[in-house]
Amino acid sequence: MFRKLTREPLIHFLGGALLVFGFFWATGTNRDPADYAINVGDSDIARLKATWVQNFRRAPTQDELDSLIDQEIAEEIYYREALRLGLDKNDPVIRRRLYTKMRFIDGEETANADPSDAVLQEWMDKYPNKYALKPLYDFTQIYLGQIDSADAKKRIDQMNAGIDPAKFAQSISLPATLTQASSSEISRPFGDRFAGQIEALKPGAWRGPITSGFGVHAVKLTGITPGKKAALNDVRQQVVNDWRADGQAAQKEKALSDYRAQYEITVAGRP
Repeated sequence: MFRKLTREPLIHFLGGALLVFGFFWATGTNRDPADYAINVGDSDIARLKATWVQNFRRAPTQDELDSLIDQEIAEEIYYREALRLGLDKNDPVIRRRLYTKMRFIDGEETANADPSDAVLQEWMDKYPNKYALKPLYDFTQIYLGQIDSADAKKRIDQMNAGIDPAKFAQSISLPATLTQASSSEISRPFGDRFAGQIEALKPGAWRGPITSGFGVHAVKLTGITPGKKAALNDVRQQVVNDWRADGQAAQKEKALSDYRAQYEITVAGRP
């Protein structure tokens, strides 16, 4: 019976088909060749070299470059195999990373835009207070230490009466004078509270006590440069940054709206 079956043409055909199927399964020749082609081109090699130079401040040796290329190939192989296994699915880290990259792409057009002076001036005119130049202050300060206000006031009166201020000065690593300083520049060494009190002073005599986180000070304001409306060249980079940030936000929201319009979305508990 077995010998009779082996003589049947149909059995020969099925056996041959199984052999062919096994060959293709084993060799993978039924795969899409393009999906298994990895090409490390000149631009890829230039990128690898540039990254190496940025990290090590020198060009890679040939062995180091070969190692970088092998690592690039290994990463690409594992990346593709991970996608084939679906490892990108239901992974919150990958999901967040892809979300971030898509948001970056959606705002890239505005991020790389080079607005004209007319566009920037229109933006400035829309927010005049934001780009006004702040007042600048010239002053000298004496650190009186951590004393009460009455004692500090007494010393300040004596300084205005002609007593040498050095007699009352306590040692501290703070600038004794600042010139053409904005409120934010004053805040950095002395704190916001001190800067706010400077803004209320009038030039001339020693004033105070002016308090900071260190204690109390006597301050003589010697000059004020009033604030004024800024010219574009005074604040160009700030205006460009703000214009781009606003444009990117609008571009991203439009892209998201366009994407959402293509989806049928249901949320439990929402009508």
